[in-house]
Amino acid sequence: MDIEFKGSPFIGEKVRLRPFETTDLDAIMQWWNTYETRRFLKSFIPHSRGQEEDWLKNAEEEAKKQISFEFAIVEKDTGKLLGGAGLMNINWINRKAMLGIGLHNPANHERGFGTDTMRCLLKFAFQILNLHSVSLSVYEYNPRAIHVYQKVGFKEVGHLREAQFFEGKYYDEILMDCLAHEFSP
Repeated sequence: MDIEFKGSPFIGEKVRLRPFETTDLDAIMQWWNTYETRRFLKSFIPHSRGQEEDWLKNAEEEAKKQISFEFAIVEKDTGKLLGGAGLMNINWINRKAMLGIGLHNPANHERGFGTDTMRCLLKFAFQILNLHSVSLSVYEYNPRAIHVYQKVGFKEVGHLREAQFFEGKYYDEILMDCLAHEFSP
C-alpha cells in the first residue's frame, strides 16, 4: 500500500501527520532524552543519536512491510515539529494494532494537539487501513493522556498491576482499546 500524505486523515484541525525525516533527528534527540518525555515511556534509558538514526531507518523499513507506521506530528499552521505518533505491531489477520503518541514539549500540552493527533491516527487506522481494533497502554500517573484517549473512544480493558516503578513507587499500567465502531471523530 502506497500512502499519500495529503488530506484527511493526515491533516486535522491543528496538526498534520507526515513521515519522519532525517532533518528531525536533532529535535528528536532534544526531547527524547528529557525527563518529561522519558517518564511516560517504558524505558527510562536515554538514546544516542546512532540509536535514533537506526530507529528512523527501522521505521521506514517497517512502513514498507506494513508492520508499523510512525509519523511526525507537526503544527498545521507553522510546520513546527511537536512530537511523534504511530501504529505498531499491525496484525493484518486480526486487523489490530498498538498505538503510541508523544507530544514532547510540555508547552504544547493541553492545547488540543494530542486529541487532534489521535483523531487523525484513528481515521488512518479505521478508514484507510480498515483495522478493527487499536490498543494502547498508559501509566496511571498520566491522567491527561487517559482523558484524551477516552475522549476519542478508548475504553479501559485491564490493568497490569504495579507494572511501573517510578519515583519510589509502583504504578499500574492501564490497558485501553478502541474498536472501529467506538471511534468518536
